[in-house]
Amino acid sequence: MIITQKQLQDILLGVAIGDAYGAGLEFEDRDWLKTNIDFSELVIRRNDIAKVLNDKGIEVDNYNKWDYTDDTEMTIGCVKAIISGEDVSEENLLKYWISEYNQDKVEKGIGRHGHGSMRWVYNGEKSIEEIKEFQKNRPNPGNAPTMRAIPFGFLPSQQINQYATINAMATHPHPKAVASSILVARLTEFLLVKKGKKQDAYNYCKEHLKNIDQEFLEKFEQVEKLPSPKMLQESDYEVLCGKQPIIKPWYPEGIKGLPSDAMQTALSVYYFVKYADTAFEGLKQAIWLGGDVDSVASVVTGILAGMYGIESLPQYMLENVEGRDKLIMLSQKWYEFLIN
Repeated sequence: MIITQKQLQDILLGVAIGDAYGAGLEFEDRDWLKTNIDFSELVIRRNDIAKVLNDKGIEVDNYNKWDYTDDTEMTIGCVKAIISGEDVSEENLLKYWISEYNQDKVEKGIGRHGHGSMRWVYNGEKSIEEIKEFQKNRPNPGNAPTMRAIPFGFLPSQQINQYATINAMATHPHPKAVASSILVARLTEFLLVKKGKKQDAYNYCKEHLKNIDQEFLEKFEQVEKLPSPKMLQESDYEVLCGKQPIIKPWYPEGIKGLPSDAMQTALSVYYFVKYADTAFEGLKQAIWLGGDVDSVASVVTGILAGMYGIESLPQYMLENVEGRDKLIMLSQKWYEFLIN
């Protein structure tokens, strides 16, 4: 495998930076973001955080600007499960996700922001079996399998579909969640491990998505035909995001942007990776999409940082993102695992 420790480090930092920057702007309307966000600074618009700040006049305990969310936390859990030497099973993935959540809770005093249905498992409200049943029957399974799938792209090629499927089935046993996890993992493999050309990524990924979900394949073909981000029309955004403004049962309803949806998130990741030539360009375009931007920005920035390096990102992002030293140390362990 021709991969360097620097690339793995950049991937993890890119995941965290895209996630942390997006967290401040999550669930904002696309038109507002395009008008108001120029990436010269971190902007915090989270309603729950704003309310606390307004009420108290100070930053709330256990919350800091640049904290990453569940996207990065669960990606870290996936890496730790893979390099542990234990079987990459649903049970072991869950064990490492819970461990990472609990470790963060001890360090921060509260559970990390961003968790969807998994928060019910973490706080004891529901069992993992109940979560699986909930996600299995949704028309739009949540995007957790998509947001944490990058590490599976570095496993042996013949095993990637198997383990990307396990990643989805551990929490979201739904064909669209499985296809979404596989797409992110295979895109990662093709561009970063196989060093493939972007113009060939569609055919490579499509070959590995056969016989999983027909609607996903049809949507994937539509996304492949879209023009570049600067040329997108309103009808094109419906290909990336589904009906606009977002309608129930997709969340958050009433705004223009990406819903919390496994399939639409994975397809948007593919699209922005395809057209961006730097990590920063990918992050910007992902944020300007609107909606659940921390997830798509996290994966897009991570993959592009692995391809092009992280140096295109503004220095203030590189200096302030949470967990920098932790992520660098983990990247070294990940690298040692991959080359042995």
